[in-house]
Amino acid sequence: MKTLNAKIMFFFCCSILFSACKKDSGQQEADKEAPAKKQSNANVALATCCWIGTTNQASDTMEAYDPAVTSWASPKWSFKPTTALGYSSTAEIPLWGDAVDLKVRNNNHWGSGQVIVAHANRLSVIAKYPGGQRIWATGFPTDAGIHGIEILPDGNCVVAAAGTSAGTGGNYIRIYSSSQAAPNQYVNTIYPLTSAHQVLWDPSQNCLWAIGATLNKYAYNTAANGGTVSNPKLSLLMSYSLSTITPWGHDIATYDGDTNKLLVTTNGGVYVFSKSAGAFIPGAITGAAQRPFVNSVSTLPGQNIMVQTYKDPGCTFNGWCANHVDFYNLATGAFLYSRTVSTAAFYRGKSFDPNY
Repeated sequence: MKTLNAKIMFFFCCSILFSACKKDSGQQEADKEAPAKKQSNANVALATCCWIGTTNQASDTMEAYDPAVTSWASPKWSFKPTTALGYSSTAEIPLWGDAVDLKVRNNNHWGSGQVIVAHANRLSVIAKYPGGQRIWATGFPTDAGIHGIEILPDGNCVVAAAGTSAGTGGNYIRIYSSSQAAPNQYVNTIYPLTSAHQVLWDPSQNCLWAIGATLNKYAYNTAANGGTVSNPKLSLLMSYSLSTITPWGHDIATYDGDTNKLLVTTNGGVYVFSKSAGAFIPGAITGAAQRPFVNSVSTLPGQNIMVQTYKDPGCTFNGWCANHVDFYNLATGAFLYSRTVSTAAFYRGKSFDPNY
């Protein structure tokens, strides 16, 4: 993620003009953290809800932390591809870089119980959790700008490609037959979506959501689209405009306690979408939680807590990072606390929830 979509960069520049001040010091961790220690995954238990899964672009590493612990000096779990985990030293590891997206899912397709899907720079992977052993991986050109990835219950996966300001790639979601054995695990189909940033499987409606310039809802492998597990297909069911809120979507997530709602972030704010109404709910997110340029959003199930990472001017590693993850009251939007790693450059920090 060395470059960003040109349109997103425009909004980033504009934001500096109207919000140049840094976050209130009262919302920061008082103590500075030591550099994160290397974490062995040998004795890490299967994921239960919920640590916070982060994408640290300063170290090119996926890391999980416990939000109940004030000091994030050392992650509970970490991952990056290595030859010892089965990744190619020539075709795959060199494509890994700025960490972008991470999810852990209950998925027994490969007999491992749980898997992660992750993307960094130009490489998307599916790996066993917690060990990180390679299951599937694929690379992308430099101008694809992959921002999101999701694994489907049958073991297939979907990526969201935003494109970059340096090329003409991206602007699509792509579904892969990653569940299949070699040589059939790379069958794929592309569907256009301008500035595609995130994808999310919805078991309550048996559909896929994707966000970019619009919020789209897709059916998966139906009689109408002819898709199969070995040649997966999507059908666009609905495309919802962001014109009633603010443009350029960044992230989508489930809403704790209500399967009829989605959390959505854009360049301009944080919103709640009603699936049954097919519309955004006015004023649903208020207080300190309502702010622009939130890169990721999620909830801690059963805790009434919203989790955010925010494009913070205090993080100087690049123009979109943060060195902390923020926690809010989901109902009121009131700020609760932050967890800080002073050496980190987080792009996303989300609930490490193995359930869809």
